[in-house]
Amino acid sequence: MGRWIKNCIAIASLLLISCTASPLFDSVALPSPDIFYTGGTVEVHTALGNVLEVADAPHLSVTERRARTGAVKVRSLLLGGHGSGTYLIAYDRRVVVTAAHVVRGESVMAIDGRDGETVVGKVVFVDNDDDIAFLVVPEMKTRTAIRYRPQKSYNERLIGTNLTYTGFPSHHNLLTIRGYISALEYDMIVTNMFGWFGSSGSGVFDPRGRLVGVVSGIDVGNIGFRIPLDSIVWVAPMSAIDQEVLKVRIKTAPVVDAMNAFPGAAAPRRGEAMP
Repeated sequence: MGRWIKNCIAIASLLLISCTASPLFDSVALPSPDIFYTGGTVEVHTALGNVLEVADAPHLSVTERRARTGAVKVRSLLLGGHGSGTYLIAYDRRVVVTAAHVVRGESVMAIDGRDGETVVGKVVFVDNDDDIAFLVVPEMKTRTAIRYRPQKSYNERLIGTNLTYTGFPSHHNLLTIRGYISALEYDMIVTNMFGWFGSSGSGVFDPRGRLVGVVSGIDVGNIGFRIPLDSIVWVAPMSAIDQEVLKVRIKTAPVVDAMNAFPGAAAPRRGEAMP
């Protein structure tokens, strides 16, 4: 069998897998006897049983993987408590986007990465009406910055869009959440996905990796007594803020000292004196 025929078979088989494979089963033989899905691996076999192609089938999308590498915890240095945020590159600066109510009028916040890394972020933009804030931060060693690509549309065509965010609800370490846009109300985006205290400020992305907004709050029903509905989450839309003002604030912000960090951000090498 010629190489080009094998390639055609592999491509056609993988396309079939993408439409029929289910991650709910640990080991499933798909309708075609020559294609097998086991765990997170797809194998395409020839009629003689030889393995023609092996492809990884990750459970996280590219956007979700990037969101996990850029998610940070945003902590108050004075008032206690924490929210979430996303580490970005915007207008040639490293920044963190979060919710305005997370920064609560403070001028600096602690930004936690991974493995004990903590840096200080300078608040440079706050829109309290739309509940969005940006901080300029030094380069982080344990986080990978995501390119800032805001979703600038706000219309009915957004309804049904799949969404994802990664944040730090409650005491949890790092959660990746999925959902979709249910409605547009009161200049906010109403979504169907999980949210809880501490997830406020998490960057919410669409499947194309555009920043739709940040988690702003969870809905509260009123049926004689108030109960939290943790599957209805309000998202502050990135389309609501003035991008030109944001650009000026970020580009003109003073340089943040990379050494202005907490222990754990950069351990000294052996033989070097502590600063």
